Amino acid sequence: MSSLLQETNRQRFDSIAADWDDSPMRRAMAGGVAAAIAAAVPLQAQWQALEYGCGTGLVGAQLAPRLRHLLACDLSPGMLAVLDEKARAAGLDNLHTRVLDLTREAPPAQRFDLIFSSMTLHHIPDVPALLRILHGMLAEGGWVALADLDAEDGGFHNPDVPGVAHHGFERAELTCWLQAAGFRDISARTAHTAEKTRAGKTALYPIFLITARR
Repeated sequence: MSSLLQETNRQRFDSIAADWDDSPMRRAMAGGVAAAIAAAVPLQAQWQALEYGCGTGLVGAQLAPRLRHLLACDLSPGMLAVLDEKARAAGLDNLHTRVLDLTREAPPAQRFDLIFSSMTLHHIPDVPALLRILHGMLAEGGWVALADLDAEDGGFHNPDVPGVAHHGFERAELTCWLQAAGFRDISARTAHTAEKTRAGKTALYPIFLITARR
């Protein structure tokens, strides 16, 4: 089931990669998440970081200049191709990309000072398992910063969008999962509130940022 869901996600994101950055809502969301990470985590110029589910790098490209190196990972080669071109154009020589699906592949051998993601967890069927993997990828004292939707009624995505495993998360439950995975110093805050209008009705969707340390 997990493999099928992730293949569905790969195909969908490959097909929409070229136009992904055209959405003002996505750009605003990424700006809010990047700012929240920069405010919550003491970013250091010598840090090695990994972004999981980086997409076209709307978040990671904002944080890369404050890091020594950023490995931007996604299961969609199409998304990464867009990011590669953006990184070249912006002169981000410290940003490199890699196709990676941690639900099916072994993690990199390298240990990271920071691992972050934005709007990725709701595509992952077994989030507690992923958190255990992320914990093992961090250097001692390293940080994780995860942004995603607060629990919602399913209205954030169009009904025909495939590959959605969760309609957001309860912050308390995610905190418990992080604790079970071995994380400490867990803290959650609202990073951004997305607004969507459908059939003449506008709804607000808070997006949390939860941080923790190994």
